[in-house]
Parts: sequence; structure tokens; C-alpha cells
Amino acid sequence: MRLHVRAGRARSAVLGLAAAMVVAGACETARNPGGVQQDLIAPAITLSFTQDTQQIASGLSFSVTASDNLGLKDIRLTYSDPTIGTSDSVFTSTVTNYNQSVTVTFPPGSGAGGPITIIGRATDGAGNFTESTIVIFLSNVQALTVVLVTPSAGPPAPLASPGRNIVVAVHGQQVGGLQRVGFIVTPRSAVSDPTTPPTDSLIFIGTLPKDTTYTDTLTVSPSFTTGSFTVAGFAMDAGGRRVTTTPPVTVNILSVATDNTPPVVSHTIASRVEATDTITVRGIDPSAISWIGFRVDTVLNAAPPFTGITPLKFDSVNVGAANLTDVTQKLSLGLTTLTTFPKSVVVRGYACDLATARNCAYSQSSTVITSSARRAPARATTPSGGIDTVVVVAGRTFPLPLGGKIADAIFNANQNELYLTNPTRHRVEIFQVANSTFVQSGITFGVGVPWGIALWPRNTLGQVGSYGDSIVVADAGGTQLAIVDVRPTVRQLAWRQDLPNFLIETYKLLRIAGGTFEEITVHDVSDRPQYVATVCRTGGGTTCVPDSIYALYSTTPTASSTSPFAGKATLRMEKLINTANPALLFGHLFWEIGGTLASTTTDTLRIEEIRGKTSQVVLSACAGINVVLSSFGLGDSTYARNSGNFTHAFFGEGGNITTAFARVMAYDSRDPITGVGVLDNSCVIAGTGRTNLAAGEDHIDLGMSPGVQVSDFISNTGIRVTSIATNLNGLTNVVRADSIYYLDENLRLKATSCTLASDLTTCLTGAQGMDMNYLHDFSPGGSCTPTCGGGTNPNNRLLFAARPDAKIDVFDTFDGGQLLVGGQPFSIPIRDPIIGPFRVALDATGTGQLLFGIT
Repeated sequence: MRLHVRAGRARSAVLGLAAAMVVAGACETARNPGGVQQDLIAPAITLSFTQDTQQIASGLSFSVTASDNLGLKDIRLTYSDPTIGTSDSVFTSTVTNYNQSVTVTFPPGSGAGGPITIIGRATDGAGNFTESTIVIFLSNVQALTVVLVTPSAGPPAPLASPGRNIVVAVHGQQVGGLQRVGFIVTPRSAVSDPTTPPTDSLIFIGTLPKDTTYTDTLTVSPSFTTGSFTVAGFAMDAGGRRVTTTPPVTVNILSVATDNTPPVVSHTIASRVEATDTITVRGIDPSAISWIGFRVDTVLNAAPPFTGITPLKFDSVNVGAANLTDVTQKLSLGLTTLTTFPKSVVVRGYACDLATARNCAYSQSSTVITSSARRAPARATTPSGGIDTVVVVAGRTFPLPLGGKIADAIFNANQNELYLTNPTRHRVEIFQVANSTFVQSGITFGVGVPWGIALWPRNTLGQVGSYGDSIVVADAGGTQLAIVDVRPTVRQLAWRQDLPNFLIETYKLLRIAGGTFEEITVHDVSDRPQYVATVCRTGGGTTCVPDSIYALYSTTPTASSTSPFAGKATLRMEKLINTANPALLFGHLFWEIGGTLASTTTDTLRIEEIRGKTSQVVLSACAGINVVLSSFGLGDSTYARNSGNFTHAFFGEGGNITTAFARVMAYDSRDPITGVGVLDNSCVIAGTGRTNLAAGEDHIDLGMSPGVQVSDFISNTGIRVTSIATNLNGLTNVVRADSIYYLDENLRLKATSCTLASDLTTCLTGAQGMDMNYLHDFSPGGSCTPTCGGGTNPNNRLLFAARPDAKIDVFDTFDGGQLLVGGQPFSIPIRDPIIGPFRVALDATGTGQLLFGIT
């Protein structure tokens, strides 16, 4: 059952009832001689959510679970957004357990958005109550949001002193633009503004900013020696709508003559940190803060005065010139000397005041972020006593310039850049490894809805420089591939390759009333590309022939496709050539994966290719190819990857599938394509009833795995492929589904492994990313002389697989065994779980490996 609440003040309907009332015959005295026990047990309540960031169009969704030993009386939900009314569930019968899903919907044009605090209170019949609080970030591009960044409400509470300074910072955001951002101090006489001219807000005219922060430094009036004042932030959008932060933050005044008390120090840090992550340290003192910083120790029981103990890192900055009583500073941990991970360290904040005695202290309190939110402010936090043991893990994390979702990624060692498709933002992101930054502008023109991405082949050596400085991008929002020149001095669309329209048809010869009739049933399927791989054909050496560069791509299904292809993908090939001459273009629909023996359930296949105003039959009925049409289409997210030397490609049927088992396909570009330019009219014989409708060319790509080899090796039915990988030379192919499966180039299963849980007996699911060592040139089978699998260096025979618990497992692809260190399974610890594409690349020097993952 779901409780549906709309924005607006209203009480929910009465649902049932709580509170058991005990009645006993006894004298009414304070001593309770009758022995009736008062209910002192408070109810339990938990609010929970599946996503900490939710889109306003889908509403605000969470669950409420409550219980009481005798009976619940009331469940009340209150929200920090005043436009959402308080809701009460009042019970009129005995209810000891309550479980409800809640969805709050918003009207069109609602300005709600940002962090929404939800407080649930469960009350029993005796008046005992318990509260549970969650924060959900409501994503709404139309929302006018304002946040008072400083002063912070704490804890600890903000503090000011006569003659000293405080910083006020207000952040405003609205997609339509901001007219004004500022603050309100009550009483205003408590502070003065040394800014010339003094102001309490920024006012914008002309082009209005969508996102801005106003920061000002205020001086507490010398005469304001006791009491407190409040600070609130406000913002006004282009339409004149004004939002103020509530409740205002109270700043207490403390005046001291002789200060011998150290500052109040606190810090915030994540429980898992990268070497270059930040620690936020806050220092508060009526004499103002002079120095603020942190200390990191590897000796876990280290304590002041730290006699004989050398810290791993001690860093501080001088902030005395600002004369601030409340200072918050973000500092880089800078633990770059660490080389092994994970590493446990103890972290403390540190601050000194400006008093004559120079009082210093380490953190007395702290907050440890126990889970890292990806697209919203940190929520899950744990208070501690100022001394925190945190785990330093491998890697560095960088936010996307504009956010979004990454569909695919590829690394270009020539430019030392990683390219990531961001379909939600209609751009290709560029990450530069040399300076560890994203190119803010990205690539936007001509890429449409970028999905799959691949490099441009030059040769089949599989080295740095074996590909050019162009990328092939599948535009899932159109029927074309975008070829983009990524050289930093160019970075523009080279051309768009229009893709043909393939008609999948069945041919039947019907006998009616003594005559014959040819029936052709046409199935018009989606031509929009999704995932893409690239291969090339050579002239006998290793150099790719310029007119033999091919894109192998899966299609994005559409509901408009005719049955049985609605929601199903197909696999295709397109020669990449920048020409206006249709005669030089070539495409192929890989019907080979569905070919089977004729039976009563099969259909004779006919395929027609349409380019502009021209069309031709590229698979004739005379070829006698039979397919089971209902299983011919593929899952709606069919992945494509090419080998590092551009000779092979590998495909995995992901997304929603209708067949009992997900399938994989392999491709070898060294095999020829036959039948091009050759008319097949062998079945057009007088007296048979077959006319030239049955004739046409028969394009057969011998490089695609035939239907008899298309593998459905997965152990459990209904399991979809979540990712695939292929190695440098295409001899090892890996599929991730309910387990990790290792296949040879003929799609024969050779080994199986999985990401083990901590009990080392069960397999974890929920992660999808994986990739092989870039220099991996082994087969998963064959001789072990001199090395198992026949490759060059056994240290390259590795697969890296993301885990759902923020680690990366490492496996030997020959037998599927996990890499052991000291007799224990080895994993690489990282800060956040990898939830998107995962790529292993060879760096620009050709000697180092780079691991990229989307978290």
C-alpha cells in the first residue's frame, strides 16, 4: 500500500488506531497499589529511502516503518519545505506494526528543490514518542534554492566577539537567473559592514546569473557585548520570487578580557578518503583564530603531546589577518607519500587563537561521513570525539563539469585524454590525465545524444599510436555516427555518417486456389545506434586500408518497431568514409547470428537496405536463410567492444531480454565479406511461382559468429549481461552477468569466477564494470608451455572487476582465480563504488596502466 501525499497542507485520512488502554479496578493513588505498570517503552520508527537524490517529476519517495509493544497512536511527518504539509496517520484500532511507502508529488512549475529534511515522529498511547530524520536532495532545475553557507548552525554553535569579524556567505541558484542574493542580520545594529559602500546583498541587472555565492565580512559592534543576533540568507529570482533560509542561525556574543581558553575545534572528514581528499576544519574562539590545520598519524594510539611520534602529515595556515572568531577551512590531506592501500590513519583538526597566551587545541568533536553521496550534499554522518581513524584508499575522484550520466568511455594515449559520453548533457566529456582536469567546454556540436564511443583504427599492432586522433560516437538521438577530430587545436566534428534503413523481411510462397502467391512481410526496425566498436581490414600487412575502417554497432530499440522487434536491438556494420557518393558506402545487418535450420517455426529471411532514394536487396530469399523471428532481436542494451588491435569485436546482450538466456557474439575482421555485387536469382525458376522478388544479392560476413556459435552459456535463466570486455588480440572475451565468464574467440566457456563476499563463500552482485589489462594477449585455454594461454607476460593476464563495496577485484583470466597476496584474495580499495563504465588503458608512455571508473 502506498500513501500518496500532494504538496499543500492537509491531514491524511484516519487509517486505523493505536494505543492500548489498560483499565484496572484499583484505588487511584500515586503509589499505584493495584500494580498496573505504566507504559515507559517508546515506539520505534525508521525513515528510509532508496535514492538520496530524486527528480521532482517523480516526486519525493521514502518509506516509514514503525512499531510499538502495545500500540501506535500517531505517525506524524513534517518537512523542511513549508510548501509540503504536515501529514498525520492517526490510528483508531490496535496497530503495533506500521509499514508505509510515501510519495509527495508537486504541481507543474513548483519551486521546491534542494535538500528536504523529513522528520517522522511515532507516538504511542502513553505519549511516548521517537523521531527519525532523513534528508533527500530534490532535484529541480526550476527551483529557487538558497543556502546560508556561513555562519553554520553547528554544532558547535557559532560565536562572535565585540570588535572581531564574522564571515557571512549565501549561495543562491535558479535556472532562470537571480536578481538578488543577500543576508539579513537581526538586530542590524549588532554588526557593521566595512565594505565600501556597505551592502547586505548583490543586485544583478541585465544578464542574470544562474548560480552565485555572495560573501561579506562583518564586524561585531564594540558596544554589542552580550546576547546574540541572527543571520538568514535570501535570494530573489527573475520573476521576483523570494526565498529565505529558515530558521535563521543564531550567533552568540562572548566578550573576554583575558583569554586562557583554547579554541573550540571540530572537523569533518569521510571514513574512506583518497590521498588528495579534503578535510574541513572549524575553529571558534572569542579572541579570533590565528592558525588552523590538521594532523595525521599512522600510530593509531598516538595522543598529545605526541612525544617521540612523527606525524605522517601536519599542516596549518595562518588566518589571523582576517580577525575572525569563526573560521572554517578546507585543506587537502596531501598524503601523496603513501604507496600501499588501504592504510588506516588517525586524523585530528587543529587551531590556535589570537589571544596573547596563544591557546591551541586539537578537535574536541568531529563528523565522519560514512557514505559518500554522488550528486547531493553528504547525508549519512556519524559524530565522534575529535579523534578519527579513517582509511586511505587508492585513486582520485573528479566531478563531472556539469554532472550527468556516463554511458561509455575510451582512452586516447596519443593525447593522454579520456573521452566519456554524457547523453544527459548532450556532450562528450574530455578528461586530461596530464593535469587531472576536465575540459570545461567538452565536445557538444554534432554529437547529439552521444552513447557508444570508439577510437579510429590506424593499424593492428595494438600499440600507442595504433589509432588516430578521431573518435567515433554513436548518436542515439539520430540515425548517424559522429566522427570527431579530438586534437586540442581542432576538436570539432569531421563529418556525420548517415546510417541506412534496414528492413527485415520474411518471404513466403503461398499456394492459393491452385496458384502461387509471394508474400513479403516487412519489419521496420530502429536504425538509431547505441554502442559502437571499430575494426579495420588490412591489405595483408598491419596497416589499415583507409577505405576499410568499419563501425560495428548495436541499435537503440524503439517501441514503434513492429512486432516482434518492439524494444529489441540489432547488430550492424557500417564502412566509415566521408563521401557523398552512395556507391562507396557499405552497410551490413548481422543476420548471421540468427541463422538456423529450417523448421515449422522458422521464416525465410529477406533483408533490404535503403539509403536515401536508393534501395537494394542485400539478402535474398534465394539464399534460403531461416530464422526464428521471435528470438532474432537482441536485448535493448547490447554492448559492443573491440580488441586493442582492431581485428576483433565482441558483443553482449544486455538490458531487457525476452529469450531465456542472454547471448554474446564475436567478430573477426580478418574473415571476408562475400556476395557483394553478385546477383542471386538461383531460385527464380519458371513454374515454381518465384519471381525476381526472391532474388537479390547475398551479403555474408564470414567474420561474425554464426547462429550455431552464438553462446547462451549463462547459468541462470533471465539473467542479463551487465558488461563485456575483450583483450588486445580478441582471444579472450569476458562477460559479466550473474557471474564472470571467460570465453575464447570461438565463444567456448573456459572459466568462471565471481566477486566473493567477506565470508568467501557467496558471490556479490550489483556491480557491472570490468576490463582487462591493456596488454593482455592471452587465450583462456590451450597450452601452458611456456605460459598458460600463449601470451607474452603472465603479469598481463589479469581482469579488473568492480565490486559493489568500493573495491576492485583482480582475477587471472586463464582459470578465473582471484589474485592472492599473502595467501589472501587481493582487492584494490577505492573511495566509492563504481556504478558505470570501467576502463583499463595504456598510458602515453606505453609502460603504465591507468584504471578509470565512474562512481
